[in-house]
Amino acid sequence: QTVTAGDVNDSVPYLDLMEQIHTNVVPIQSATADAAYDFPLAHRVLGELGIDFFVRPQKTAARVSVQFTRDDFYRDENRDVYLCPGGKELRLKRLARSASGLFWEYQADQRDCALCPLRDKCLREDDKRGARKVSVSYFAADRQRNLERRYSPEYRDALKLRQVWCEGSFSAQKREHNLARILRRGLEAAEDHCLLSATALNLKRMIKHAG
Repeated sequence: QTVTAGDVNDSVPYLDLMEQIHTNVVPIQSATADAAYDFPLAHRVLGELGIDFFVRPQKTAARVSVQFTRDDFYRDENRDVYLCPGGKELRLKRLARSASGLFWEYQADQRDCALCPLRDKCLREDDKRGARKVSVSYFAADRQRNLERRYSPEYRDALKLRQVWCEGSFSAQKREHNLARILRRGLEAAEDHCLLSATALNLKRMIKHAG
């Protein structure tokens, strides 16, 4: 169990924690997670560690304030370009890095966008680049390959077990073991609170099974 600050997404320390446990504590054969952990870098790293990853697919939300989203751009794999709804090419510009991984950036020519009759549907008025950009994760293929198994019985069973053991345990801790809110300040104090709650739950389970 790990505790993070309120302004940090739980997925940020996830991979480091998994690698530490897998390397220094006990080899992990498989891991399950909810949709918040469905990011391409997780699929690549856990795959390289030999961990079978079962995760709920994250719903794709439009992150642009214009009509055309990335789904409206056609990928021409043979030429390694994207084609916009107006038929113009977006060529590979660079490999960019962010907190969640590496991304290929494809960008259109400014001259094509300046003269395009669909410009208002594709670019914001305050867009400083003056050309449409499409970002694609460097690890997108790893994610796609893993999620193609999500309708298999093994995948479904893993997510069902997570619903029972993980979500069920959190529910019991919140309902019966003082985890509805943290009463002390600071990450270390919050982690102690969570561990004591988990200890109480596990002790009850041990007594039940021992009897």
